[in-house]
Amino acid sequence: MSFENVSPTRINLIQTKKTLNLAESGREVLERKRDILIRELRKSVYESEKARDELTNVLTKAYQNLKRANFARGSDTVANVAMGSSYDAAFLLDFRSIMGVTVPLVEFQREPDAKPDYGFANTTAELDAAFKQFYGALELIADLSRAEGAAFQIANDVRNTQRRVNALKHVLIPMYRNITKQIELVLEEREREEFVRTKRIKRMIRELV
Repeated sequence: MSFENVSPTRINLIQTKKTLNLAESGREVLERKRDILIRELRKSVYESEKARDELTNVLTKAYQNLKRANFARGSDTVANVAMGSSYDAAFLLDFRSIMGVTVPLVEFQREPDAKPDYGFANTTAELDAAFKQFYGALELIADLSRAEGAAFQIANDVRNTQRRVNALKHVLIPMYRNITKQIELVLEEREREEFVRTKRIKRMIRELV
């Protein structure tokens, strides 16, 4: 829309000012939303990095213990023990909203007294330690999934919100400001012309009288 497509009337001036005020209010709301989402994004990125580092450390220790168990009992024996295990890992998936952005909630259903379900005849303390570490890693995997999922969704909405802010700030608001100014100039010019015309008419009436 441009000034050429708008009739310079007082009604259109009022409507244009209302639209301008709405656009400016919308920009302020979107900027506040963006700032809040950026804070949440930083928090999610921090949590993601922390969970990834912890997961890397736990898995490194778990594989080291698994390697020691392979050396002590043989890789075939350890593989058979692993194949005979039927331990289930349960995860709870839910969602929550952050400023209208749906982010995942992933929670590992940890058993407080989780123990290996294999026999101890052909196993070692290192294999038991590896089991506990791999089991603990599942909770970190849930934390990492939750943080990275939230970071991805929030970052996507931050980009969309910033595009809308830019459209309002650099396109719509300047356009409506320009239209408002142009209509006001036309109306002011009309008022001046009407004032001059009125004075001329009054002078002519006085001369006739």
